[in-house]
Amino acid sequence: MTTKQMGVFQQPDRKNILSSFLNLLFPPLCPLCEAGIKEDAFCAPCLSGSKRMDGPVCLLCGRPFASEAGIHHTCADCLKKNPPFVKARSAFYYEGTLLSAIHRFKYGGNMAFLKPLSLLLSHAMTLLNERPDIIVPVPLHKERLKKRGFNQSLLLARELAKGLSVEVDCMNLKRTLNTLPQVDLKEKERVINVKGAFTVKDPSKFKGKRVLLVDDVFTTGATVRECAKVLKKAGAEVFAVTLARVGHM
Repeated sequence: MTTKQMGVFQQPDRKNILSSFLNLLFPPLCPLCEAGIKEDAFCAPCLSGSKRMDGPVCLLCGRPFASEAGIHHTCADCLKKNPPFVKARSAFYYEGTLLSAIHRFKYGGNMAFLKPLSLLLSHAMTLLNERPDIIVPVPLHKERLKKRGFNQSLLLARELAKGLSVEVDCMNLKRTLNTLPQVDLKEKERVINVKGAFTVKDPSKFKGKRVLLVDDVFTTGATVRECAKVLKKAGAEVFAVTLARVGHM
């Protein structure tokens, strides 16, 4: 017997009603081109300027292969040395309209991009196909955080956590060294730059947990690997997702 047949009616969802009312007054716009859209996302023409990372990738680190034919397999680097994480996946290539969107969010502080980008990040979770116990964003050093005003990885992690109903821990993985910006460094310099930059405050929070590490961009993977290394040392099984990834390097 349904609740209606029993004479019991559920109260309307006031939050959804308010959201629908506000959408009528202020229709959502694509943050890239400001075209009208149905939800807080990018419009189809703008999204078509971004490429999903759906082709064959490394089974471990998620690196895309030059050829889009074939199947997923382990790359040469991971065959030589396993990464400190179990698996990493990215949603899109770091190019085109998505690159512009990430820059306007990360460096321009435009929060209109947060929801649309977080929706795209959920595609990386589909590719990862794993269920975490806890989500951990890649941290910023306190000086960088003070200058930027927010940690983009933390904001993305919180949005992702809402859909997964998983706790976000942004207190126990710490960036203790104020390193140089990775963007200006070459691959080997990036590894050296972040070496020893992270520490775990309370290892008991991660021991025996499936930890999902979240960042915005995977370039060479130096930052993600260094974070995963200290989380693994704390007893965690680490997975990683990023919104975008640099292609073939």
